[in-house]
Amino acid sequence: EALHFVDGIGDRGGAVLAKGAGDIAMKDVSFTGCEASTRGGGMYVISSGDVSLEGASFSECTAGSEGGGMYVFENGDVSLDGASFSECTAGTYGGGMYMRNSGDVSLEG
Repeated sequence: EALHFVDGIGDRGGAVLAKGAGDIAMKDVSFTGCEASTRGGGMYVISSGDVSLEGASFSECTAGSEGGGMYVFENGDVSLDGASFSECTAGTYGGGMYMRNSGDVSLEG
């Protein structure tokens, strides 16, 4: 069964904020209409381990600065398999996704 986050609001990570969390793996998760006043409209991940999302969707998520859908900073490897970003916006960088200072990045359809 899928996990859905709808209309989450926060300063960082409208639905999910993970800081120093170790490895993060999510499957069939959706973020819809989530917003952050600064970074990571749907999801904000910082100083954690590897980040793996399979079948994730970000729709109509917004961030005031970076990463309308998700913001990933200083983590391990990042893997997105079958992810989709639709109508996500950010005030400055990365309407769909913003990644910085992380390990290897793998994006697959």
